[in-house]
Amino acid sequence: MFAIARMGARMSAKTWCTGLLLLGLCLPLAATAAPVEAVALFKDRVVVRTAAGQEMIGVGQTSPGGVTLIEANTRGARVRYQGKEYALSLSARVSTTYAKPQSRSVRINQDNLGQYRTRGSLNGHYVNFLVDTGASIVAMSERQALAMGIDYRGGEAGYVETAQGTARAYFLDVAEVTVGGITINNVEATVIEGSHPIEVLLGMSFLKNVRITDDNGVMTLTAKF
Repeated sequence: MFAIARMGARMSAKTWCTGLLLLGLCLPLAATAAPVEAVALFKDRVVVRTAAGQEMIGVGQTSPGGVTLIEANTRGARVRYQGKEYALSLSARVSTTYAKPQSRSVRINQDNLGQYRTRGSLNGHYVNFLVDTGASIVAMSERQALAMGIDYRGGEAGYVETAQGTARAYFLDVAEVTVGGITINNVEATVIEGSHPIEVLLGMSFLKNVRITDDNGVMTLTAKF
């Protein structure tokens, strides 16, 4: 885990053959419908739906429901699910627009490193979160903040102790953090100078608003209100 701890005085922080050749592939189609659907298609991203729910994932990522995106464009996607590969086109049962999940809980599968990673958004920008109960607040790198257009230098300057050592940081509130159907507003966060952490750490300033359960490698976050 990427350990985060504040140093010094306490800071108040205000911050997815025409057919399958669409992707240059030629996979056999199953005789029955695939157990996973493409709800929305984008370049290198797809919104998939399985019995476990609906989630947006990027190339190389695995959804909480166990779907791994191999490649995708706006016409189709190739995924791996339950040990099989499937070529997906947009499901005829849905529209091309992405609707934010309405469930007030989200399930996150433990990865092979024993960590919990999920896709979400921060101020409307899709990001990869690493759930970190050891981080007191949501934390991101300077590089991530700049990519999202966050004016972090308007925050309160200070220092944090990280796994890489002491680093200069800025404390602020971010307007919106969303994971699954859970959205929390005005979340305390820190922006750390440099390129670490690689993923946005989903720390306790968000997690304090949810109930956390862990059942055999599946973490469930449920909104308290």
